[in-house]
Amino acid sequence: MKKTANTKPRIFIDKRGNWFQDGVKITHIWTYLANNKNLAIDKNGKFYVDEGTGKMYVEVEDTPFVVKMVYKKNDSFHIRLNDQTEEKLDFKTLDIGNENVLYTKVKNGKYDARFTRAGYYELMKYVRFDNGEFYIESQAKKHNLSKKLVKST
Repeated sequence: MKKTANTKPRIFIDKRGNWFQDGVKITHIWTYLANNKNLAIDKNGKFYVDEGTGKMYVEVEDTPFVVKMVYKKNDSFHIRLNDQTEEKLDFKTLDIGNENVLYTKVKNGKYDARFTRAGYYELMKYVRFDNGEFYIESQAKKHNLSKKLVKST
């Protein structure tokens, strides 16, 4: 009897940014970071890790990257991602998804990143409300978040 190929990807990323291989959580930090670094998207929008000898496709529950922390530095906002990289927060890319989850673009706009609760609450500490609008002030500019944070029903 001929075996059929297993079409389920061997690597899976959950909505919290945890990586799993064959159902086992990847806890070795260097393996985890190498996978994040080598993550790419093919022309069909499918995620894969390029191992040098070929592509290993990755199933992603929501986004491959998550915003773990937000901090203010020199009057601008920065985010720390699950791959331990940091970058400046682009307010123009903030968006609310299903279940009121906050997202932003990362890695030069190539990937979406889901805010963790910790990252979300840290950012919300800086939100102000004035004249019926929610905003965050950064670099002498008010970033209006009302349309992003409050979706009409």
